[in-house]
Amino acid sequence: MKDPEILILLQNRDESALRVITENYGALCRQVAMQILGNAQDAEECMNDALLKIWCSIPPAKPEYLRAYFVATVRNLALDRAEAQHTLKRGGDQMPLVLDELAEIAADGQDVAADAELRELWDIIGKFLRKQPEKSRRMFMQRYYYMMPTGEIAAENGVSENSVTVTLHRLRKKLQTILRKEQYL
Repeated sequence: MKDPEILILLQNRDESALRVITENYGALCRQVAMQILGNAQDAEECMNDALLKIWCSIPPAKPEYLRAYFVATVRNLALDRAEAQHTLKRGGDQMPLVLDELAEIAADGQDVAADAELRELWDIIGKFLRKQPEKSRRMFMQRYYYMMPTGEIAAENGVSENSVTVTLHRLRKKLQTILRKEQYL
């Protein structure tokens, strides 16, 4: 079932929409939550919380891309849960490492979490990524959006882990240059 059809079900308050969303996007969202939380039970709870949030927000919200809306909802809930529970010691958590890597280019104590600055930052990052080769763009998203470990990124892209590390380092340096040029830093 396609997103427009699912949105119609949600607008008509048909609970089968939640089942379809789970079938279509559940595996991806569980993976995102697991990368952040490192715990299957917490990841499943984030999925359920996200389904409830979507049920309560649509309508009135009318997302253009339901997949992105659902993944972002799960991701934000998982990040909130990780922060609230201080679960950084649970196995395989990539969040501290990922945030440290990105902190290199957003230093100077700026509050990148502020809504206006964050929106501007995402616009700059989006423009930057659209100019990068597809494989580099995919690695960047896998690492910094889905918070995947570099070994997993390497396996999925058919390259060595060192190649992933070097590619991500070069992308961060290029992005830092652009952020300075745009006077964001």
